[in-house]
Amino acid sequence: YGYIGTYTTGRSEGIYRFRFDTETGVLSDKALFAAVRSPKTVTRRGNILASAIEIDGKCGTALWDTRHIGKNPISVCCPEKQTPCHLRFAGSSLLATNYHEGFFTVYRMDSHHLSCARQIQCGELAGCHQSVSRRGYMLVPCLEQHQVRIFDRKFSPRGVILFPQGSGPRHGVFHPKDHTLWMVTERSHELYHFTFADTRFQEIARIPILPMDDPKTFSTSTTAAIRLSPDGRFLYVSTRGADVMSVFALEDTGAKLIQQIPCGGKHPRDFVLSEDGRFVLVLCRDSDDLFSIARDAETGLLGETVSHITVPEGSSICL
Repeated sequence: YGYIGTYTTGRSEGIYRFRFDTETGVLSDKALFAAVRSPKTVTRRGNILASAIEIDGKCGTALWDTRHIGKNPISVCCPEKQTPCHLRFAGSSLLATNYHEGFFTVYRMDSHHLSCARQIQCGELAGCHQSVSRRGYMLVPCLEQHQVRIFDRKFSPRGVILFPQGSGPRHGVFHPKDHTLWMVTERSHELYHFTFADTRFQEIARIPILPMDDPKTFSTSTTAAIRLSPDGRFLYVSTRGADVMSVFALEDTGAKLIQQIPCGGKHPRDFVLSEDGRFVLVLCRDSDDLFSIARDAETGLLGETVSHITVPEGSSICL
């Protein structure tokens, strides 16, 4: 099964579930998993699904048992004023970044019971958009501050990675086989490549994602998500506005753009690769689409759309 978090501004009723055939790539059996307000981000570990949630004007996170559709959450904790935009399991904690409030929250999970352990401020209007960890350190891209904040395992600040004004660092991935970080910027549409040792990050390249010969498309687009292929040889990036998927081959000399194709819908906010890397599932919020696109594991190239279902206001996806 796959799960989709949504905005609930009129078309969506909450979290949706669908079936994904890993052999054929076919999508089917879409159903409302839980009627809930503003579950715009979801993540899964085993039988537990975590989502953003809004209840009676209070916001935070909720845990759900994926074995029971249509049931109430097994735990809810709402210490936030706005819903978080990104969730990630980390040991016995659930980490939530809040774009609107400029902080991230550490939720403790005790036998699947959520409690707020602490909140770490990143500054007014920081635009915290994600958290990603490697070797005991955590990075939090602060889009509006044009920097990435670095924290240690005790969530103490350990420095920043500075980006140019107007760039807007949004999402990143660590490569599991070397000391490199890849990060995309929402507004300048660039793929940044860093090497690192402990908390010292050195920029070694920045690669354009969109061409600048179309100023209107460039200025009205926002780059969104980045994913690494299971074998670590290719990077995938979605860009809203231009509504394209970009494929980068990772080489000894860096990254090379090898393909850029229309995603099939409007506003590809999130996507995920299947575990075997044979398919890419692209979620388009504004056109209410979920596409299953074939992928060549050897070349990294995306092929034909093999399946499609309608999902309203989709903003986050996990399998």
